[in-house]
Amino acid sequence: MGDVYVDDQIIFKTAASQDNNVKGDLSTERMHSVDWFDRRVIDATNDYTQTLGGTSDAGVLLDGGGQAGFKGTTGTGDNEVSFVAGPIVFDITNLPTIEAKIEITDVSGTFVFFGFSDAGGESSPAATIDADSGTLTAAATNAVGFVIDADLGSSSVYCASVNAGASVQSADTGIDYTDGQSKRLRIALDASGNAKLYVDGVQEGYISSAVADVPLCACLNYGTRANDGANTVYMRYLKKWQNIP
Repeated sequence: MGDVYVDDQIIFKTAASQDNNVKGDLSTERMHSVDWFDRRVIDATNDYTQTLGGTSDAGVLLDGGGQAGFKGTTGTGDNEVSFVAGPIVFDITNLPTIEAKIEITDVSGTFVFFGFSDAGGESSPAATIDADSGTLTAAATNAVGFVIDADLGSSSVYCASVNAGASVQSADTGIDYTDGQSKRLRIALDASGNAKLYVDGVQEGYISSAVADVPLCACLNYGTRANDGANTVYMRYLKKWQNIP
């Protein structure tokens, strides 16, 4: 038997949904890992870098509430930004992809960036990419991902990038977050640094030459807007793929 091509899903039914359903050693060509954030505390020594932006900002793993995930609490000070980022292990030559399921409890009072960055944090209140002045700007030199920022005057999901410190490239997907809603956000890079951006499994953006060929990490920013007080942002999982050089 030759290769099997799947256009949609493999669905296990009846006995296969309960029994072992793969015989032999399952081996993937690409690196693939998932962090379900199902431990008791976030490992900021070995797994993540965490920078908390200011008064009352927090980043913890959910424990004891019957759910798993990372919970970011924005501070009571306006425009303070917090970061949680993995190690700088991605490179466009290896075609990296990341995906997270992000929930925002109060969209009108919150800023979020999720994507690739050349740094795991910036000097708060500077963000990887945000719009605290009403215009998308970047503190990172190279970054690409999604921005949801109340200072843009809407709840819309923007695709945005910065390449080698140039001006931010951006596009409005026209998709709005609503309070308490979760969305699956995915960014896939090719070897030229072009980015495809997906929302809930549908490609909603493309940025040509989004980033240069530099090492990157997966990074989440979150912060308060309009002096709205503490709000919460949840990252239910973080998925990562990359070719093995």
